[in-house]
Amino acid sequence: MIAVLVVTFVILVVLGSPVAFALGLSSMAALIWEGMPLTLVVQRMVASIDSFVLLAVPFFLLTGHLMAQSGIARDIIAFAEALLGRLRGGLGHANVATSVLMGGMTGSAVADTASSGTAIIPAMVQRGYSGQFSAAITACSSTIAVVLPPSVPMIVFCVVTGASVSRMFIAGIIPGLLMALGMMLTISLVARRQNLPRGERVALPEIGKAFLRSIVALTLPVVIIGSIRFGVATPTEASAIAVVYAYLVGRYWYKSLSLSDLRPIFLSAASTTGVVMLMIAAASLYGLILTRAQVPQAVAEMIAHLTSSPYVVLLLILLLYLVAGAILDLTANIIILVPILFPATVALGIDPIQFGMVTIIGLAIGLVTPPVGICLFVSASIAKQPVMRVALACVPYLASIMAVVLAIIFFPAIATWLPGKG
Repeated sequence: MIAVLVVTFVILVVLGSPVAFALGLSSMAALIWEGMPLTLVVQRMVASIDSFVLLAVPFFLLTGHLMAQSGIARDIIAFAEALLGRLRGGLGHANVATSVLMGGMTGSAVADTASSGTAIIPAMVQRGYSGQFSAAITACSSTIAVVLPPSVPMIVFCVVTGASVSRMFIAGIIPGLLMALGMMLTISLVARRQNLPRGERVALPEIGKAFLRSIVALTLPVVIIGSIRFGVATPTEASAIAVVYAYLVGRYWYKSLSLSDLRPIFLSAASTTGVVMLMIAAASLYGLILTRAQVPQAVAEMIAHLTSSPYVVLLLILLLYLVAGAILDLTANIIILVPILFPATVALGIDPIQFGMVTIIGLAIGLVTPPVGICLFVSASIAKQPVMRVALACVPYLASIMAVVLAIIFFPAIATWLPGKG
């Protein structure tokens, strides 16, 4: 049965089938091979998405679309530039800071790349930065969006493992900020070596004005994180609050959202939600077959025979993630790999939050590595640069992200201290 499941899945993916369809069809093939009733398909798929936690996914996706349409990226970029532009390579630093701020609103790396990249990449090129440097910074810094709350991949991880969404959201704050700090240190080194331009010093009152222009948008992450951290709202309730807030900001503060804009925004958010939900439903059926065949238990036993060191296990898992991330989408990898690997980490006493952060960041690197690397392709397209040249320019910044993952593996408190005990 497992041979039928895996071979059918691989063939369908190679032939270009969407991952959700490949998961579903390969699962059905395995069920037919074993003579099991196909009514199990509908029952399992419906049950897997009948979850209160998953309601947060469409709401956070809708929030991201509303904020992107509002054009808030311009004010956030202006504030980041006013704050950091006087440094050598200042627009690179501002690019990273923008990703931190935008990531706390969209929860999507691709949305961050597209919304902020279209504004900041042309500005960087116009001021003397190379297209490759500009695209590389934009692509790599966009990975911060899936580490900071509200991260859609984090919600999917929690649905798959049963981990606390609130704890995962809070856990992402320190690693996300460390990723930003690591990239900014790398930019400083590159800026000195390449003699990158330095912006004009901005007076404190001007920085204050730039902050005030963006204050309403910058409040959204505080609303989301604060309401969850202090128990005012669950992540699902916070996602609904975020949608209302994003609409009011776009409609009445920026005056860039009209009622006629809502239809395409809703359709786009619904389309993305449909893809995520279908993938979760199909992967749940796929996971059921793996569980019935005791594949997770077999993997756990195999790992236990190889080593009893949590550090070595997490390093091996990270290596797997780096390979898988270059082949499949981040969310698809979470759905396929985590149910198999999670029991092994539990058996070794690894905190689910630590494992979750290694998973999210390790797989996020795949957003910037070819051949899948969707953020890489989007940023290279905006900068009108060859993809492989941008990929090479990404290497120093990916190294700084890797340093953060390794730090979490050897010092788990980086991820587990802020959310505390579950």
